[in-house]
Amino acid sequence: MKKLTSFIYILLSVLLLTSCDEYLDVKPQDKVIPETLDEFRGLLTRAYEKVPSDKAKMLVRSDEVKFNMNAMLNDISRFKDIFLWKDETPDKATMSFDWEGYYKVIFYANDVIEEGVHATGGSPEEVDQLVGEAYLLRALMHFDLVNQYAKHFDAATAGTDRGVPVATSIDLEKVYEPSTVSKVYELIQSDLEMGLDLINIESQELGKNYRFSVQAAYAMQARVHLYMGDWKNAQKLALQVLEKNSKLEDLNSADCKLPNSFDSQESILALEEGVNSQVIKTVHVSDELVAAYDKDQDLRFAKYYQDNGGDYVVLKGGDDSYRCTFRTAEMYLIVAETAARLKDLDKAQDYLNRLKAKRLTPDFYAQEVTRVAGLKQPALVAEIMQERFRELAFEGHRWFDLRRTTQPEIVHTFGSETATLKKGDPRYTIRYPQEAIDNNPNLNN
Repeated sequence: MKKLTSFIYILLSVLLLTSCDEYLDVKPQDKVIPETLDEFRGLLTRAYEKVPSDKAKMLVRSDEVKFNMNAMLNDISRFKDIFLWKDETPDKATMSFDWEGYYKVIFYANDVIEEGVHATGGSPEEVDQLVGEAYLLRALMHFDLVNQYAKHFDAATAGTDRGVPVATSIDLEKVYEPSTVSKVYELIQSDLEMGLDLINIESQELGKNYRFSVQAAYAMQARVHLYMGDWKNAQKLALQVLEKNSKLEDLNSADCKLPNSFDSQESILALEEGVNSQVIKTVHVSDELVAAYDKDQDLRFAKYYQDNGGDYVVLKGGDDSYRCTFRTAEMYLIVAETAARLKDLDKAQDYLNRLKAKRLTPDFYAQEVTRVAGLKQPALVAEIMQERFRELAFEGHRWFDLRRTTQPEIVHTFGSETATLKKGDPRYTIRYPQEAIDNNPNLNN
């Protein structure tokens, strides 16, 4: 990802404070005000760089991992209580979820939205692209926040379920209180539409594909509608993405890339970390996830994981080469899942098999086509969710998939200590950080 080189812009931090006239812990001081398109582009690049890595932490809570008891003590102390869901009284060394970081990115985006329209030194199309990206980035940050810190979207209760504070301007006098889940999703959808009205780059070139494009915006819309249970629109949008790029990495080919690589032909938006080096050193692949693959005939297994004395370590991350927010395989899976839920089983099987064809040995693929053809609707939905487990492992999807579907019981073991996340457990929703509550009592409203 490009580094800023032209100027320093010190933007406000995001901890919410208690006094009625100071809800942000840092007011902008000594900041160099951007004026040109290049300066605003640098500001937005800074926002992209600051996107939190919380998805790497959330996978530690999921059924994708088991703990590596031979990890370094410092790494163990950072992740043990996340792994055991000890949210109320975690050890002081436990890594916190980056509530503040999301709002910092949002405030950078807000500044570009408010002031970037006046940027000098660029064409109207370039200014529109810049501001459109800011709307889309703001939408993504609110989407990630509401899916971490609020109940999963349920149309019957979203109007009253507590969501997260919505931040759409830089206002030092604003009282930041949680909006409902419904209101947060309304903002996300509005920002997506605003972004799509402005952006004009269909697909970003390699090296700039951490930036939003038209295709990335449609991919995000597809995911948002999927999470809302709006199967028809989710499918329509995913198909719209695949009309422009339906390419999949063929793991039968010797020169294929890992599908979640930033330079994979599947890449749509290469922004977020699904798993980072700290997590990779601290966990092994869970027995449940290992058992989900045919080790010999599912080509993903040898590509995604490496044997480490009987346990398996992850090969899908650890550096910036594996940034991946949206890729085409997810779009295939969205079409398959929504078609199955809408009882269009032929289409569901078709799109599922198109993905499997690029992931399995030819003989095993032929067997899978026959097996999948015999599945009725409930079993086919379950098979597609299992395929998401296999395909999208360690990319930041699993925790959200568990939340939006059955919220099953998960058991984690750390040495002699066993912890259970019960079915439908309230801990499927991450608590607001205590420091944020301490600084802003409005969060308890």
